Amino acid sequence: MKIAINNNGDVYTINNNNKIEPLNNSLIKDSIKLDLIDKCLKPKSMIMVNKKTGDIVFETTEIYPQHFYPLTILDYANAIKEGMKSDIDNLPILSISTKDYPFCDFNCKECLADPTRMWAVKNIDKCILEIEEYKKILKEIARYSKKRGCNSVRLEICGEGNPDLYINRADLIKFAKEECNMGIVYISTGSKLNEKTLEAIVKYGAYIRISLPGISEEAYDFYSNQRGKEKFTYEDAIKLLEKICNLRKQFNRERELMVGVRTCIRQKNEGHYLELSKLLGQMGVDSFQMVKVLTDNIIDKKDIELSDCTQKDLLLLDREYKNLGLKHIQTPKLLDKLYINRDFLKNKKPTKCFSSIVSPILYGNSLIVCIHWDKIRDKQNAYYGVLSGKEFELEEIMQGKKAQKIRKRYPMECNNCCALNDNLMLEVIRSNLALFNDVDIIDFMLVY
Repeated sequence: MKIAINNNGDVYTINNNNKIEPLNNSLIKDSIKLDLIDKCLKPKSMIMVNKKTGDIVFETTEIYPQHFYPLTILDYANAIKEGMKSDIDNLPILSISTKDYPFCDFNCKECLADPTRMWAVKNIDKCILEIEEYKKILKEIARYSKKRGCNSVRLEICGEGNPDLYINRADLIKFAKEECNMGIVYISTGSKLNEKTLEAIVKYGAYIRISLPGISEEAYDFYSNQRGKEKFTYEDAIKLLEKICNLRKQFNRERELMVGVRTCIRQKNEGHYLELSKLLGQMGVDSFQMVKVLTDNIIDKKDIELSDCTQKDLLLLDREYKNLGLKHIQTPKLLDKLYINRDFLKNKKPTKCFSSIVSPILYGNSLIVCIHWDKIRDKQNAYYGVLSGKEFELEEIMQGKKAQKIRKRYPMECNNCCALNDNLMLEVIRSNLALFNDVDIIDFMLVY
């Protein structure tokens, strides 16, 4: 039996005629109660339903559960729906990715953030914010979005350097959760995580993801390319993951805090994917992502074909990850090349940059459209403005003349799109909603 659940928690079944029917069986309802992690990671698709007739008018499997967590695609779909009733450009900020510490203790090979960091230190007004100013900015973002229907903004803390090194991180995390009701996502190698910050993440966070440059001692040391004698090792990273999972259990947040791991598919990682997956499952890690390396230059790359061994392992993991104790896994759709070349995306261009509205980037105190290298350099045309945390300043920054100019430029003038999947997904949702004169008859649901 297929179950469909909307954002209000209403439960339906899907019959043989591809219609929804209310689920009235209380025993079945009780048996399918989902915690936050399961709600986000377990759905197979999203449906668009005509509430008057019960007909399913659109369905997509492109729902990217981990990508939106602790929000879901439903939050984005409903935001588009509400925007179409008034002004599609007056959407809430659903997710804000903050780049607040442009220095890193790692020197990872093929790091795309490295040139960005060097440029930002010289050109961003304030790369590292004082804690009180930072708090004011987060509070203003939360106010702006709540006014537009989003009660919990997703706050992604991820660098461009190592976010562990920001001295007031624990205080910021606590404030973002308790005072702004934000869903906190923390992405790091974990190499400099102190006890205070780690405890704050486990107590107040929604998701912590540890990045592994390599998944063996040799590969980790090679790809992290750390300077100096005292290095954070693969063994250190595994011990940290164990500690996170144990702390999560200690604070009774196993049903709220998602723990994830991400690594790049690289030559020196070959033969270790299954081994690590088993280990992560035994620890209690929820999600394991294996992604291709993104590059701006693929011409000089050698041995770019994905090996038969790696292809076999990834296909096996796609089938068996649940049996290994994992709730979610991500592998590439195309198991052909080792690298993704950004140039391949030039021919794929959305008609509107929704991402710049619902998921802008906070780089220090500067709000910008995205993190793509050619955008971050374009201060004149790709910057919404500088935030100070003054109440109501976002109305002018996100709706003013500068913002209108930006929306006319992008994505039309983009070489390629770093938020391509998000933009295409939201464009499809809008085009399907446009078929109805009254969008209020439409509801969105996740299918389990």
